[in-house]
Amino acid sequence: MQDVSERKRAQQEREERERLALFAAEVGVAITEVDDLRPMLHRCAQIMVDRLDAAFARVWTLNEAENVLELQSSAGMYTHIDGAHSRAPVGILKIGLIASERRPHLTNSVIGDPRVGDQEWARRERMVAFAGYPLLAGERLFGVMAMFSRQPVRRQRSKRSEPSPRCRPRDRKRGSGRWRYVRRCAGPRSRTA
Repeated sequence: MQDVSERKRAQQEREERERLALFAAEVGVAITEVDDLRPMLHRCAQIMVDRLDAAFARVWTLNEAENVLELQSSAGMYTHIDGAHSRAPVGILKIGLIASERRPHLTNSVIGDPRVGDQEWARRERMVAFAGYPLLAGERLFGVMAMFSRQPVRRQRSKRSEPSPRCRPRDRKRGSGRWRYVRRCAGPRSRTA
């Protein structure tokens, strides 16, 4: 009986790795093929919804002059980018804290998580999980990507297999400074940006 359980677990882990690899590949394609920042980020958010079973996904970029994150893309159950969450000061609420701490925040207990301010909304919409990652180019913050899900987010066992939005330098340089940082996120271990 235990042998069957171990095989099932191994199969589920293999399927999860394949799903994440497909996700990373599709985001990598989006980053390298789409020329404009906002449509590229929207495509990445839509891939998060499609491949990671997110209820919705969003991507903010940093406005360094104002030290605020500006919502560039939203896919899934919410697609507007001009609402209450369109600007998030760095250091405030869950998105701003991810940016200031430069660390991911993942939870499978949205209800009860002190970083999720609207607990009534979370209950009403049956949200279970939240995953948010800072988008970094070296140590420089570019933005934050985040998603809510109605299903638990699986945590990877090793850091090596966990998607990392930390960007790596690349030789290709096109367009604005923001664009260069996004394009650099297409490196082998960091295609989730």
